[in-house]
Amino acid sequence: MAEMIPFRYVESYDVPRSIAVRYRGRLFLLQSAFDEQLDEYPSTYSVYILPESIEDSLREGSWKFLGHIPMTCMGSIQIGSVKFDPSMRKELDPSCLDDLAAS
Repeated sequence: MAEMIPFRYVESYDVPRSIAVRYRGRLFLLQSAFDEQLDEYPSTYSVYILPESIEDSLREGSWKFLGHIPMTCMGSIQIGSVKFDPSMRKELDPSCLDDLAAS
């Protein structure tokens, strides 16, 4: 297994559903929002690059920025491809982001 890195999250149902993680000098958001029409969570994370300006909000534990900043989806990754620490709340293996981080 590759080196694990820390992440911050809000919302968890089976797995963290909104994750902020710094990897390769960028701040990524992995988001798996509840789909009201399907009445379930998707099996993928949508991946976004977050602006550096929200770093302070994350440190303070605030996720209010999510409704206020424009974000463009870079792509998606299967939730099953993300390897978490045993608690699923502290660290993850960032190799799942390699292809998106390269672009």
